[in-house]
Amino acid sequence: MKLSKSVLAGSLATAGIVLGAIAPAITAQAATGSGKTNADGSVTYQDPTTKVGALGDKDSSLAIAFDEMDTDGTTVKTVGQASAQSNANVTVQSGLLTLDSVPDFGFANAAEGTTVALDNNNYDDKAADSQGTDKLTVTESRTGEPGFSVDASISTFTPKGATDQTGAKPYILNLASTRLKDDKGGSVGTQGAVNTGDINISGDSTNTNSTSAASGTVINLTKGSYKPGAINASFNKDADDAFLNLDKGKTTGTTTGTKSYNATITWTLTAAPKTTTEAGK
Repeated sequence: MKLSKSVLAGSLATAGIVLGAIAPAITAQAATGSGKTNADGSVTYQDPTTKVGALGDKDSSLAIAFDEMDTDGTTVKTVGQASAQSNANVTVQSGLLTLDSVPDFGFANAAEGTTVALDNNNYDDKAADSQGTDKLTVTESRTGEPGFSVDASISTFTPKGATDQTGAKPYILNLASTRLKDDKGGSVGTQGAVNTGDINISGDSTNTNSTSAASGTVINLTKGSYKPGAINASFNKDADDAFLNLDKGKTTGTTTGTKSYNATITWTLTAAPKTTTEAGK
């Protein structure tokens, strides 16, 4: 399922300023080779500019870089070459703040009344906007980096396939503090490392559990504290940065078996607006 990208403009001055600079399509060119496969399976040299078709296509020939030898078979007479073309593309944005990806949390098998660590980043809900990723990613392309925040809230965990809240569990999701990085793994902070908040959120509508809240702030960056571009927070099983507390809502009894539960996490990106002076630049 494709991610539905949420887009938030920093101000009315920047809203709608989109540079959709998708790289132009490369004119299709067949691969070339310098070896010709004969009917008997032997290969002989040919002009290296000879087109052999697209790589992997059922109607194409092999793109062979064939070295032609002299008659005594000891000296390379002609150095053969093969070539093929691929594509690189990018969509460039300008003046926008976008929510590009949100993480999924799979806790696999757990015992009620315990706290379990993250097992995977697979998703179990076809309606999710996620793509089974471990990353929360925001792209900042507004000038001056005026700041933004990302909040997360979670519903109760309902039995898979349920149509109402019967049997729902107000389990608590803990997202531990993790480093905010750019796409090359470097810090996004202008004055050192910057981390996410350490939050505990629950879908308990009564909010009687003092250890959790209805929502929590995952990212809160102020003007000038971060660099533009991609801003990533990764939550994966290797880093021990996501846990599920199954204590609240536990039931007692002798029932045995397994039951799958799902909860919806809502990620909300909020732009800090530019000042009047900045917006007029």
